[in-house]
Amino acid sequence: MIVKSKHAAPAVHTPASPFDHAMSVWTRWIALKDNQVSQGWGHPQDTKDFMRAGEAIEVMINDLPRVQWWAVRKARGVATVWRFPDLSLADAVARAEEILTPKMRNHIATRRFFH
Repeated sequence: MIVKSKHAAPAVHTPASPFDHAMSVWTRWIALKDNQVSQGWGHPQDTKDFMRAGEAIEVMINDLPRVQWWAVRKARGVATVWRFPDLSLADAVARAEEILTPKMRNHIATRRFFH
């Protein structure tokens, strides 16, 4: 017999946008890129795809104007400082998404996130 609690919240899964998914891959890649020692886990092609996507997104982010470059890093926890006190972080992140999304859709290493 399964008893449900009156206070249990229903599990709600909100799928991330393709951009958010790609950015979480990049965030994980940033965290792991200095520790690329393979433990033999997972499929080698998955590792290749992960590394290619992370590298491609890094190049795209590095091409952003400096304000959006900082905004992406701050929003993803890669940087701790927002160096533009007169500008809105949320606006800068939104602009970065506008710039990056078409690039990610067209790049061979990241377009799979958008289909």
